[in-house]
Amino acid sequence: MKLEQKAIYLNIIVNLFVSILKIVSGIIGNAFTLVIDGIYTINDLVTDVIALIGIKVGRRRANKNHPYGYGRVFYIIELFMGILAFLVGIFVIYLSFKIDYRKPPLGIVFLILGFVGLKLISAKNLLVVGKKQKSELLIASSYESKMEAYSSFGLIIIVILSQFIAKIDMIGGIFIAILLIFQSVFMIRQNIRLLIGITYEDELIKKKIRNVVDKYKAINILDITLINDGPYYELILKIKAHRNIKVSHLLKVQNKIKKELKAKTWGIKFIEFHLV
Repeated sequence: MKLEQKAIYLNIIVNLFVSILKIVSGIIGNAFTLVIDGIYTINDLVTDVIALIGIKVGRRRANKNHPYGYGRVFYIIELFMGILAFLVGIFVIYLSFKIDYRKPPLGIVFLILGFVGLKLISAKNLLVVGKKQKSELLIASSYESKMEAYSSFGLIIIVILSQFIAKIDMIGGIFIAILLIFQSVFMIRQNIRLLIGITYEDELIKKKIRNVVDKYKAINILDITLINDGPYYELILKIKAHRNIKVSHLLKVQNKIKKELKAKTWGIKFIEFHLV
């Protein structure tokens, strides 16, 4: 099993365990905020399942219909994740005005601290694997898990204050909803930009690419463009060939450059040469 899938499966188990405990303990302890936070965790769980689908589809090889592969499926999946999170946030705000609030037991604080620890460990694992595998989905899932863990510290304050004013619990639910909505709007906006098309500016990678190409004296680089395609990069090299070079030799040089660049661990999978 690939590292990406292992990380997602582990996060799914953690989210399932945490969400069930939050909802059950919230209902038993009359802690509305904890129930809503459990719903927030279920949203994270659903996005992990979607991420698994995205990984399997997004890793398909390029073909005639999709010459640059299926990498942008990742952005579509993340866009859907953002829309789903936004709808959950709206539902939570609506639900927060329909609850009969009561004082929750103070012991719930220790339960919340346990949830925070589990989520931070899971988020760290997702981030490490995401960076290693150059997976935007895992990095996005890591960000969501970390944000949920930090929001849980707010739950502790809400539980303590609810010992004096029970309706403070409603503020916690609305706070989580607003946090979720802001997070979802960011995801929606970011992935719409990526679907439209956005270049990737990394001067270090460009320098490395130039060093590889400069070894071949038959051509000169005029411009380097990197474009995100999900977990991969599309590379467009604007080149100028030296005088009197044969077409056959030029094609051989281009094939050698492609082979060498793809063999690197920079995530470059699709390469085009624009001759001027």
